[in-house]
Amino acid sequence: MTETVLVRGVLLDMDGTLVDSTPLVEAIWGEFAAAHDLDAREILSYSHGLPTISTVRRAMPDADAATQQHWCDWVEDEGLRRTEGIVEVPGAAAFIRRAQQLGLPMAIVTSAPLELARRRFAIAGVPMPEPRVTIESVERGKPHPEPFLRGAAALGLPASELLAFEDGAAGLASATAAGAECVVVGDFAGNEARGLPRITHWDQVRVRTTRDPGRFSVAFD
Repeated sequence: MTETVLVRGVLLDMDGTLVDSTPLVEAIWGEFAAAHDLDAREILSYSHGLPTISTVRRAMPDADAATQQHWCDWVEDEGLRRTEGIVEVPGAAAFIRRAQQLGLPMAIVTSAPLELARRRFAIAGVPMPEPRVTIESVERGKPHPEPFLRGAAALGLPASELLAFEDGAAGLASATAAGAECVVVGDFAGNEARGLPRITHWDQVRVRTTRDPGRFSVAFD
């Protein structure tokens, strides 16, 4: 069933939405877990979409702030240094290019640091739109609405007139709380995805201009 919405722009997560770095992320968190005798599966059950420091704090609640920051830096440094298994989410690069040609306003909203995001987009061969809201841009990361509110502000548009593409609980909660309409990318089936449209390949998304300047028709099935 095809669904169509009229929007003025889109807000795009990175990992799992445009770029897939799942094998690398799982390997790094697995090594982190092994170093602290923790359950990697449990960490991975809540880490996706969260700022790294939030995941470390949850995994090591009794550690002092300096230790938590040390391990946050380690995880992010490993993510920046290593590149194995990073690929585009199917169809993402072609979608971005089509949308750019049409003049669709887009902003990246990711919990990753800017340099890490740049590197992963480049490795995956996906154009990285601007503006870019990264972890350095916010005081409160996902699932707080601040990241998507900042993305909307960077586009100069209200979040209620934007469509957010996200693939996990924290991101969907953030975008929904900001007031954006949401589309789930991939197979996440948690409560945050309930009742939302879903895509598994960016070829399912079609963008067209409309007779109303500044508004775009976005259809997905």
